[in-house]
Amino acid sequence: ELCNGAGRPDLEVAQEAWQNHKRRNDSVIVDTFHGLFKSTLVCPDCGNVSVTFDPFCYLSVPLPVCSRRVLEVFFVPMDPRRKPEQHRVVVPKKGNISDLCVALSTHTSVAPDKMIVADVFSHRFYKLYQLEDPLSGILDRDDIFVYEVTGRIEPVEGSRDDIVVPVYLRERTPSRDYNNSYYGLILFGHPLLVSVPRDRFSWEGLYNILMYRLSRYVTKPTSDEDDGDEKVDEDEDEDVEDDSSSEEEKEEMSAPTVNDGTREAEQEQAGTSSGVTERCPSLLDNSLRASQWPPRRRRKQLFTLQTVNSNGTSDRTTSPEEMQTQPYIAMDWEPDMKRRYYDEVEAEGYVKHDCVGYMLKKSPVQLKECIKLFTTVETLEKENPWYCSSCKQHQLATKKLDLWMLPEVLIIHLKRFSFSKISREKLDTLVQFPIRDLDFSEFVIKPKNESSPDLYKYDLIAVSNHYGGMRDGHYTTFACNKDSGQWHYFDDNSVSPVNENQIESKAAYVLFYQRQDVGRRQSQTSSSDTPASPVSSSTPNSDIMDIN
Repeated sequence: ELCNGAGRPDLEVAQEAWQNHKRRNDSVIVDTFHGLFKSTLVCPDCGNVSVTFDPFCYLSVPLPVCSRRVLEVFFVPMDPRRKPEQHRVVVPKKGNISDLCVALSTHTSVAPDKMIVADVFSHRFYKLYQLEDPLSGILDRDDIFVYEVTGRIEPVEGSRDDIVVPVYLRERTPSRDYNNSYYGLILFGHPLLVSVPRDRFSWEGLYNILMYRLSRYVTKPTSDEDDGDEKVDEDEDEDVEDDSSSEEEKEEMSAPTVNDGTREAEQEQAGTSSGVTERCPSLLDNSLRASQWPPRRRRKQLFTLQTVNSNGTSDRTTSPEEMQTQPYIAMDWEPDMKRRYYDEVEAEGYVKHDCVGYMLKKSPVQLKECIKLFTTVETLEKENPWYCSSCKQHQLATKKLDLWMLPEVLIIHLKRFSFSKISREKLDTLVQFPIRDLDFSEFVIKPKNESSPDLYKYDLIAVSNHYGGMRDGHYTTFACNKDSGQWHYFDDNSVSPVNENQIESKAAYVLFYQRQDVGRRQSQTSSSDTPASPVSSSTPNSDIMDIN
């Protein structure tokens, strides 16, 4: 069993641990590759200190991880004359959505509390983020839109703030039904978050606000143009126009009342209308009494409006959570109206902010930085507590690893694969490592033998490279010929000589170092047995290939 220090001298405990390890694992592998850690655990409650010495076969050293990341987002201003803007913002990796809004505010001069962040996928809102949501939930491949608003999505009864309404764009398309009588609806374009003043929260008010918000790429029909409505009798048309200013007609536009047959037909088409009043009675009952506008007996506008669910469909099956939230609105366009008045090219247009060219510079990391990080004091995670023999409880103790004794051949594993509860990534940080004279004297805490400095100096003899990502990849190797000193590159069945300056790369994954006194002994043995090779690492070789 591993022996605890229990106040005894480190030399005694370390020697005992190494002897016990050798008794169980006496082999050339242990003699060549195994070293010894000193592990110190301190209980945060009682201060109990546990010291053990543990054997190791390789060092898994962490890479210093940058605490910031760059997110690419599209900012959608409220001013319809301005196109959406593409931005690249620097945010803390462990930050929240509020940090993204603050960073974007410095570029746009829009207050962070006037922004709503959304993940847009397939013409719909995949997720609307809260300010306290973590940024780790946003992946680099996500399409993130940040909308300027003057209110919040969650309606608060009694509040005077504007109501933010999610709006989808849909186009009617004839489906291949056996009688061609059924029309399908397909989402298109980018969804909107529209701020609507409470005193204008009616179908008519919403239509006018949407016409204003879309004015950059939606052409308003001229007075002598037909709005694309179904033809009605001139007398009936005149009656509608004459009555449009009457109180009765205003009431109809604000909250249309229709006969039972028409309402049934509208519910049949809208689908979600039966659940609309349950979702947000304080708003819908008083403002949007029907699920669709305009009613069929009124003239059509450029588009019709309809309440939908968060997927942009009129499916009646709505989740209980969605029943309590502000409904989504769909703008339904007839194909002919969309072709005549909707400019798709202009709608997709955007401008690039000056910050788009910004790239977060990744500075190279020195190997010794990784080793220092390895020997830094850390606090154990909740998933891996330590049982304190004094407290008789599992504790989140502080832990420190120190190097006590190093092997003849030291294997250093660079921890390039980063895992967290939400994300996984491979770190492509360039780690700079010396090919000769890697000195570990500052890291080894065992009392040193001053007469043998070579015991702490190492030379590189091989590097294992990994190309690829988290799911798959390809391994290659650089290795040095111990007799000639020439480096070679091994890639499956291909072997090619290379120069030393080609060895260091972002693909370096496992480093193999040999202690200098061992290498010197091997060189002396080799030179006494065979004549010296004329090839050296510094000699130009016409066969050397460039593998980078």
